[in-house]
Amino acid sequence: MPFATKAEFYFIFAMMLLILVVSTVAIYFFFVTYKKEMKERAERIKQKEAEKAAKVAQINEIPNPKSEIQN
Repeated sequence: MPFATKAEFYFIFAMMLLILVVSTVAIYFFFVTYKKEMKERAERIKQKEAEKAAKVAQINEIPNPKSEIQN
């Protein structure tokens, strides 16, 4: 019986170690994905701001027809 308790201890230790390894790998991939998504989000926000700025610039370039009539 003393070998059975020793074996059980080693089994529990191995399972805990396996859980720690799997958790560490999962957390690593979570943060890699998180950073990638935040980078893509920042790029989308910059792109939307650039599109807005281009739209505003285009609107400002169009002459107002009413101002020509009044002159």
